[in-house]
Amino acid sequence: RWMDRGRDPQKLVGVGFCAQGGGPATGYVRMKDSEDPRVDFIFQGIGRDETIGDFGLKQGGAAGDEVDRADFARGTPAGTLVLATSTGYDESYPLLIVEDDAMEDRRDSLRMPEVRADMTYFETPARGSCFSVGSINWSASLSHADYNNNVSRITKNVIDEFLRRPTPATMETKKTDG
Repeated sequence: RWMDRGRDPQKLVGVGFCAQGGGPATGYVRMKDSEDPRVDFIFQGIGRDETIGDFGLKQGGAAGDEVDRADFARGTPAGTLVLATSTGYDESYPLLIVEDDAMEDRRDSLRMPEVRADMTYFETPARGSCFSVGSINWSASLSHADYNNNVSRITKNVIDEFLRRPTPATMETKKTDG
């Protein structure tokens, strides 16, 4: 695991492994942070109250199997926006107890706010940014309804925006050109 090597994934991508289960997957519900103007591009064509990814080829949802959450105590960068979250997993999703390298089986995941998938976005000091969906199931929801769905739209919105942004190499070229 990354954290065993001193590289908590939260520091790199904003989210890290918190639970894994074989029960039904769920969709995401947008949070207040999704209204920040910096992330308008992500939600173009997505309704404010629309559940994101409550469908999919694997376990019936975009948030399932392995779920990852933001954890500021473990290194999620300050200023990270938690855009959407997915909760309500059944008892097959025990919370990972990181310090013990074990799954917690004494608590009911339905009542544990730590068992969730978080969709996050943050900007880096070097003018970069990171978007994470917090679940391995996201890709299994892309093809639903012949790719005409909110998971595919969000994915396209993010890729299109990131491709439009200047890179350090193109910024350097512009400086030397003129």
